[in-house]
Formats: sequence, structure tokens, C-alpha cells
Amino acid sequence: MNRREEIKKAAVGHLLQYGYEGTKLADIADEVGIKKQSMYAHFASKKELVVEIHEEATKQEIAFLTSFFDEHRGTPLRELLDRFVVETKDRYSNNRNVKLMFLMGFMPPEPLQELFITMFDLYSHHLLHLLELAFAHDPTVRTNPKRGALAVHTILEGLSAKLIFGSPDYYMQASEATFSLLWEGLLRGDD
Repeated sequence: MNRREEIKKAAVGHLLQYGYEGTKLADIADEVGIKKQSMYAHFASKKELVVEIHEEATKQEIAFLTSFFDEHRGTPLRELLDRFVVETKDRYSNNRNVKLMFLMGFMPPEPLQELFITMFDLYSHHLLHLLELAFAHDPTVRTNPKRGALAVHTILEGLSAKLIFGSPDYYMQASEATFSLLWEGLLRGDD
């Protein structure tokens, strides 16, 4: 791993532990074994460092969404959603960059608020589009794909808060209860 990547890896840990305001370049430099002044050879500022980390995580997650929905094309919608919920939990639990992306999307630091909300919206809109396609391609679901996708998307965004502010177990319990009720309505075809 090159020095720039070491810095980003250390920064993610500091951002998750101390937040944007509490993260100090000097502390990150100490962790990677360089002087604070040497940090500026890699990043002009803390803001630049955090933006790069966040942009990479967002691109990574958008690529994951595309890959996941391509890989599961043709899977019945209920099974697809169950797999997606579990995969999201696992990615959030095991990938600190994903955790940071969600955290910054829900609670962006003031100096980066507009940028991070815009970036999270890119992720969110891509997910909505892929959900709509999944609804449209499952003939067993008798609901308008746009409405169905919007309902599931809204639920997924709410469940994301359970990961951030609750726990993976609570997220799974909430998703199982919520999707069971939603699925009953979808099978009835109530438009």
C-alpha cells in the first residue's frame, strides 16, 4: 500500500471515531509515521482528503449496486430484496469506507454538506432506478414499478438509519418485519 492509501485508511478510522471536526491531520500523520507537514505533499487539506475518500466510497458503492443487480437479474423480487438487505448489512459492517459513506450521507459535516448530500443522492437515485427495473422484470409482482420501487427505496433509506444509529441485528429485524408487510401488499396488487 502506498503512502497516500495509508493516509486515507488511517483517516477513515479517525473520521469514524472522531467525526470530521474532531479529526486532525497531525493525528493521522502520527499514525502513518510521517510529519504533519508531509501530509501536504499528498493532500492540500483535510477537506481534500475527506472528499477523495468519500468520492471513492460512493463510486465503489454505485459500482456495487450495478454489479449486484446485474448478477441477480431475473431473480424473483422478494429473493432479490432479501439478498440485497443482507449484502448491504455485510458491506456496512465489514467495510469502513461504506460505513463512512452512509454516515456522511446522513450526517454530513457542515463544510461539506452540499457536496456529500449530492453524492449520496447519486447513489440513492441509482438504487431507485435499479429497483424500478427489478420491479418491471418480475411478472409475479402486480404493482406499478415506479411506485413499488419508490416504496422499497424509502424503506431501504429508513433501514440504513438502523445500521448507522442502531445495530446490524436491529436492521435485520426491522427489514424482515417491514418487507413481510410490504410483500403482502404487493402480492395483493393494491395500486
